[in-house]
Amino acid sequence: MDKIWYVRSSKRKGGPFTEEELIRLIRQEIVDEEYEIWNPDMEKWMRLVDSVYSFYIPVKEEQ
Repeated sequence: MDKIWYVRSSKRKGGPFTEEELIRLIRQEIVDEEYEIWNPDMEKWMRLVDSVYSFYIPVKEEQ
């Protein structure tokens, strides 16, 4: 699997990652809703919460 995904937030940036690695980072909450994602096929960065990968963001329980 190709490493094509990059991530960035106001605090960090990283990549390239495979799609599998990106999903794992999201599930582990290392990459969260504050991040944007990008790959070479995209014209510009996209907010993670606006992407298909938002499905993998863990739901936070209300207390």
